[in-house]
Amino acid sequence: MTPQPEEMLEEWDWEKGTPTGKSIPRSVAHKYGIAHEGVHLWIVRSMPVQQIVFQKRASHKDMYPGYLDITVGGHVPYGLDTNKIQKEAYEEIGIVPDDNKLIDLGYFRYEEKNATLFHREFQRVYLYMSNEPLTAYSFNDNEVSAAYAIPVDYCKAIFTDDYPMEVESYNGHQLLSTVVSKNNFHPLLFAPSMSHYMDVLFTAIEQLLQIGTVTIRMS
Repeated sequence: MTPQPEEMLEEWDWEKGTPTGKSIPRSVAHKYGIAHEGVHLWIVRSMPVQQIVFQKRASHKDMYPGYLDITVGGHVPYGLDTNKIQKEAYEEIGIVPDDNKLIDLGYFRYEEKNATLFHREFQRVYLYMSNEPLTAYSFNDNEVSAAYAIPVDYCKAIFTDDYPMEVESYNGHQLLSTVVSKNNFHPLLFAPSMSHYMDVLFTAIEQLLQIGTVTIRMS
């Protein structure tokens, strides 16, 4: 089997927050903390109840396998200038979001450093309202194994009060009723480095659901 070429990213200036036009292998970027661009999409449902759609990361992922995570998230490949979130959304959950319905929350400057990883990323964050059933999603690149519909109130509550909840999930073949608790979610969602991100996200979701207009931004 022929090995796949390594993903190439575009280097960004960490201080200026601007792209440099230089390409960098993903492994090198993550080893030396070379900033690059990422995209995030959070899908929100208003019916039958107010929910956020989470993806379940595939069990073979090298980072955080099996955790519930942002609906769509990934790096922007070097040379891709348009339809960045559309490309990632189609690959991961089989949809192409309409630009006119995307709500742009701007960029979040993210940094994560541990013994094996130095990750700096400018994350472009979007909200998207869609009441499509979970069965509307398909998992095209095998990076996602399921979609979960999690009540917004529960998502907020587990930051301070961990308890189980039965939710609807879809694994690409059948709808299931699945019990989740805080330890099923990506641990970095609860990290101090993400507190501003999550505060802005929940405020934006509340504005979207209550008044249909979002005024808050990541920066």
